[in-house]
Amino acid sequence: MRESYGEQPHNPYAVDPTSGDASAGESPLGEPALGESAIGESPGAVGREDLPPSPVGRDRPRIWPSLLLPLISLVAFLLSSLVMMVVAFYVVHGEFSPRMMVSAEAMQTVSASRVGLLLLVVAPQLALVLPTLIAAALSPVGFSKRLSLVRGHWPLWAWVAAALTTPLIGFISSIAVGSLMEESESLKMMSDIFRGHGETGFLIPLAILIGATPAFCEEFLFRGYVQTRLNRRIGPALGIFLSSALFAVFHMDLIHIIAVFPLGVYLGVIAWRSASLIPTMLGHFVNNSISVFAVVLGPETQDQDPSPEMALFLLVVIGLGLLGALLTAVAMWRLPVPPPVRLTPEPAVS
Repeated sequence: MRESYGEQPHNPYAVDPTSGDASAGESPLGEPALGESAIGESPGAVGREDLPPSPVGRDRPRIWPSLLLPLISLVAFLLSSLVMMVVAFYVVHGEFSPRMMVSAEAMQTVSASRVGLLLLVVAPQLALVLPTLIAAALSPVGFSKRLSLVRGHWPLWAWVAAALTTPLIGFISSIAVGSLMEESESLKMMSDIFRGHGETGFLIPLAILIGATPAFCEEFLFRGYVQTRLNRRIGPALGIFLSSALFAVFHMDLIHIIAVFPLGVYLGVIAWRSASLIPTMLGHFVNNSISVFAVVLGPETQDQDPSPEMALFLLVVIGLGLLGALLTAVAMWRLPVPPPVRLTPEPAVS
């Protein structure tokens, strides 16, 4: 018998027959207005029988903030990348000229510097997530609820299982795409940068950096803010697909876009079924960290045989991934589908 965890299984794909104008009763950010509950009633009307109930369609957020925020985040990311590139050139080379930005040698020197890599990676990611943090902080439903930073419906073992499965999804996707398409120049350059830092004893800090920064920043944006709103507006199927497509497009490299789309779908399903962003952040961190180790330990060219360390590393990752996939399937089967989330405004602090 399935455990209820306090709630009965619900079909989130069911069409709400009472949904009307979803924009009514919302703040300019697309949230329910502060003076209303999730079902459109004012606080004073709760329990009164002389007033008809308001449409529940007001609980459905507007869709345009879910599409506008990624665009704002992309602009912030690109501008920050440009500024940090100039700063990194000054820090590493002691000077800057526009010609240096198109010089592969000058860029490689900056990327080979730990300070330069920190500037090029961390600052743009923080700029990417900043609009999301501002929008969530202004949301009348509360910061943690808006970003799904909640306990959710899954136990801890299911979180760990989902995280262990993530590298397996990425590994299968990379093999499939690599068998059909040649690795792009940007991905080759990224691999060379990782190998260079790994050979200088910076492997573990690099794996943590590349793992943790996108795990927080990208998950806040795509699964936390965008998917949470889209799921409530157009349902989990389309919400997960659209947020995963936006997540993939943000990688701005055709090979990378195709390879990470299945990973985005998997993380989207985990975020929806667990009703929490935390397992997807764990999964994203594990996937990116494992990818860094795989690049550094793996052969530089396809005609080279993997080293014994790399072979053992792959066996461990695949074995844990298969175990995680089995436990994740059990969680999907045994744990109930979460009902649609009603994000009611929090009471004002007096």
